[in-house]
Amino acid sequence: MRFNGIPFEKLSYLKQFYKDPNNGIPVDSGVYYWVYWPDFDKQKITVSNLEKKLIEYSRKNLQFPEMLKGRYKFIAEIKEQKFDKEKDADPLFGLSESKKLSLLNYLQLRSNTITFYDFFKEICFARPFYIGKANNLRSRLAIHFKGNTPVLPELISQKISDSDIWVGYKKIPMNVMTPMNDIFEEILSRTVKPGLTKKPN
Repeated sequence: MRFNGIPFEKLSYLKQFYKDPNNGIPVDSGVYYWVYWPDFDKQKITVSNLEKKLIEYSRKNLQFPEMLKGRYKFIAEIKEQKFDKEKDADPLFGLSESKKLSLLNYLQLRSNTITFYDFFKEICFARPFYIGKANNLRSRLAIHFKGNTPVLPELISQKISDSDIWVGYKKIPMNVMTPMNDIFEEILSRTVKPGLTKKPN
């Protein structure tokens, strides 16, 4: 799948087939993105199942970890109670009960579900939760896929399925004088502020 010209593939696929010549990861230099997007069949999903999927999505937190100071690079200054963490609560994007009901009523029509699908996909891909750089995208991402960095353990701890995580990349040609992927990655990180990006040592 391509989004804004960037090829993305599910983590569940890439963990096995990252060397695939067509849909795998190239050996070029570049930057890469990790996105949490729980895809669904917009033509068939029921409102009830979609509500469950969106509530599950709302309970996860890959943008701003609970420990706001510490190992991650960005510190959140805004502390809006986006999602209710109460045990018995059913958060839906942190919406009020009346707005939640309005959204669920809106989704009763299949054409509205299709519209929401596109909207939801856009907001998910607009905020990657992790951005990295590599001189060799394939070898770097293979390290992630084997669980040798903190990214996969964090997904496992939050019980997020590999099929809901999408990994994409953008090739950045190497420059012998200055590694431009390093600069591109820093610009991206400072703009997007991905939640799981760690502070440099």
